[in-house]
Amino acid sequence: MSGPASPSASRWRRAWAVLQWGVVLVLVVVVVRRYVPDLDLPDLGPAPQVTYATLDGKTVGPADYAGQVVVLNVWATWCPPCVVETPGFVDLQAEFAGDVQFLGLSQDDDLGAVRDFAERHGIGYPLLVGPPVAGTPPPTAMLPTTLVIGRRGRVRMRHEGLLLEVALRPALRTLAAEPS
Repeated sequence: MSGPASPSASRWRRAWAVLQWGVVLVLVVVVVRRYVPDLDLPDLGPAPQVTYATLDGKTVGPADYAGQVVVLNVWATWCPPCVVETPGFVDLQAEFAGDVQFLGLSQDDDLGAVRDFAERHGIGYPLLVGPPVAGTPPPTAMLPTTLVIGRRGRVRMRHEGLLLEVALRPALRTLAAEPS
């Protein structure tokens, strides 16, 4: 049987416990900032004036959906967070039909992979492919990056990283309720 811990050992254990909780707190803050979007929905400037070819050969851009909320998601078939968020986007497109239009801007070079991905995940919204037909693409530092454009053509949310359905829904409700 050992005797009572020395005061220095006790201080060391307390300091170690404080350090561990500090690391946990920092990780929680990082996770919340990365995965929870800014729901203040400030005006971040005009929507990108850009058009792309779609998988079915049309030419589409955010401006084609003036008066609706537009979710422009920059993604790729090989991006794990993109794969995770896609089913939620498909569900939200159906839930907010007529008020919200999703556009998926693929960063893939292989159009066959994009078609297969769209079929496998039941994507019914336009998938934009290739370089822009007109305009300048939105800047993206990482995949996925999602821009949410309000009814008046202004970017109201920009989120880099995984964006889950449950986190995006409140922003879409708020923006869909705003007048055109």
